Amino acid sequence: MAAVGAHAAALTSGQARALAATCLTCHNPVRGQPTFAPRLEGTDATRLANVLRAYRSGEHGSLVMRQLARGYTEAEIAALADWFAAQPRR
Repeated sequence: MAAVGAHAAALTSGQARALAATCLTCHNPVRGQPTFAPRLEGTDATRLANVLRAYRSGEHGSLVMRQLARGYTEAEIAALADWFAAQPRR
């Protein structure tokens, strides 16, 4: 897994997976079930990290995502982006 930020190593794989579990509440990867949010697995890590930062700054307009992203540190954003990038796209 290639880190998108210098801080990615600050979180373990288990910590990144635990953070990702909260994302999967809405970004549901279960086959055959509809999802109202885009699936994240297999997304380019740099792209996902940039999108999370844009939500955090308010550049992207989604009230829910902005509130969630504002709580993430740079290390958490990098770890989430790397974790989702490493997951196979379904």
